[in-house]
Amino acid sequence: MATIGLTLDRTTNFLSGEKLVELVRTIERLGFESVWLLDAFGRDPFIAAGYILANTTTLKVGTGVATVYGRDPTAAVQARESLSEMYPGRFFMGLGASNPIVIAKRKAQWVAPLPKLQAYLQDMAEVRLAAIKPPLLAPIYIAAHGPALQTLAVKHAKGIITWLMPAKIVAEARAHVGENLDITAEILCVLSSDAEEARVVARTYMAMYLALPYYQSAFARAGFDPKECLEGGGSDQLIDSVLAWGSSQAIRERIEEFQNAGATRVVLNPLCMDPTQQGVNGGPSVIGDWNGLQQLAKAVF
Repeated sequence: MATIGLTLDRTTNFLSGEKLVELVRTIERLGFESVWLLDAFGRDPFIAAGYILANTTTLKVGTGVATVYGRDPTAAVQARESLSEMYPGRFFMGLGASNPIVIAKRKAQWVAPLPKLQAYLQDMAEVRLAAIKPPLLAPIYIAAHGPALQTLAVKHAKGIITWLMPAKIVAEARAHVGENLDITAEILCVLSSDAEEARVVARTYMAMYLALPYYQSAFARAGFDPKECLEGGGSDQLIDSVLAWGSSQAIRERIEEFQNAGATRVVLNPLCMDPTQQGVNGGPSVIGDWNGLQQLAKAVF
């Protein structure tokens, strides 16, 4: 089976430092390879990565992904080399261009992903720090759902990251980049055998992504009718294509589906509904299902 990591969802930004350490130590103890941090107006992902690495022993930490609009190339190299030096072999630098909505909130000028990342990675390659050069540099991963960015990754990166993409998109990526690049595929996970419950959680989480044109285009490439991206929050088939749910066997089979498509790592984003919190659409809020970690570990290992 592919290597298994976990996404630390947005709600972990509201855990105290002490509770965050408890969580990641539990994740480490249960045998998960890595945790992946978002860059969505919460904690700084590189500072949080350093804190997690300092408080664990073997757990690996990746940014999944840090937006290139959040820091200049020199700052990115500083973060990469510092974490590489202090925690050799335990950090992954995931980078991406995000989307116009998020970048507008950052008060930045949106540039198309390919030229933005091309220039950013080239600038990173030219940075020379006045510091010890780590013998082992953390690998760079690029968020890349389409062939142009995947080609860029072949030149500049160790791998690519797909976020909420069906296995068919992973298979296309593997065919395009060849066998030498890692592919990290992030999908949702709901520990429920109730189809309606699992899909409601996933649809609630997916709503903002399905409204983005490039997600609609990617799902169309995977064979879904574009209307399915918008009507009813996505068809059952579409939602299931990015969701592991059901029995332990069903969850393992979904992971194996992505492994067979070419993923070297599957990152699960375990989610559940919290009826005590109101979400953006007035219904219950989707939160990280950290109470289900033991059950998830039994399901996947």
